[in-house]
Amino acid sequence: MLEKTNSSTVVPGVVLKTKFITASHKAFQEYVDYVDREEAKRELGAHEKLFSLYQDYMDNPDKTSSLFTQHSDRLTGEQKEELKKGFEEAQRNNSIMWQDVITFHNPWLEEQGLYDSRTHTVDEKKLMQITRQSMNKMLEREKLDGSAIWSAAIHHNTENIHIHIATVEPDPTRSRGKRKPKTLDVMKSTVVNQIMDRGENQNRINHLIRKEMVSQKKQDSSFAW
Repeated sequence: MLEKTNSSTVVPGVVLKTKFITASHKAFQEYVDYVDREEAKRELGAHEKLFSLYQDYMDNPDKTSSLFTQHSDRLTGEQKEELKKGFEEAQRNNSIMWQDVITFHNPWLEEQGLYDSRTHTVDEKKLMQITRQSMNKMLEREKLDGSAIWSAAIHHNTENIHIHIATVEPDPTRSRGKRKPKTLDVMKSTVVNQIMDRGENQNRINHLIRKEMVSQKKQDSSFAW
């Protein structure tokens, strides 16, 4: 989805950046070390360790959501420990770690009703649902849906909002990290389509509300006459 700014510059509404690292990479261990620490995101520099691959995109760790997964919006202590064990097992077994960043153009996100520029707040629950749908598509197409686990966090930034995702296989089924270009296209298009479908549905609801209000006003006017 592309959007024109005031200067006629075309800006993408959604950008997907993706890389992968091996189990011996320093960033793999740093993620494992910090995944179960709720206070980590509040420590100076800890957010850089948590997602060291994405330092170019990071801003304020206080504007970071808690880790979420396929089944939980906010991990409990027990769930974090279980997640950490999964990542540790993946590292021991030399799994690839896939690291994805989904970046949004905030004005476009606001047009779709998911962001409020006045309060700098975002509908995290909807973005989590959209992330899950996108990840389901990716895992299915790459035949990882029966073997992979992932966790993610939403990072708030006044310029753009990011979702960071880390995926591993505790029992690896593949040694190559490269994913099909078509898979990444589908992953991104799922995010865009889910957001725009929601926007269209919201517009329909608003239209029905306005129509109902106009109809009610006409009826009230008729009674008054």
